[in-house]
Amino acid sequence: MYSGITKIDYRKTAGHIFTKPVQTEGITKKFTETGCLCKQKSNGRSLTAEDNVERVRASFLHSPNLSKGTAANELSMTKTILWRVLIRRLV
Repeated sequence: MYSGITKIDYRKTAGHIFTKPVQTEGITKKFTETGCLCKQKSNGRSLTAEDNVERVRASFLHSPNLSKGTAANELSMTKTILWRVLIRRLV
């Protein structure tokens, strides 16, 4: 049916996966430092800079009825970032 070809024939060996020296150096360094090749926890999304938070705070203290779109244009940031600062950092 499959003319003798098995799944083992399709698997890659470790020699074929890491062919560039840079890849093998990074893997070797990671293994010697941590003793494991496991994926480490990622940092996640970065926080909004403190100077942006202060700019938003000052803008809305000066004119509290300012719309999000107008404030975002005045502060040169997106509405999403402005909204995130208002909801998560200033409330």
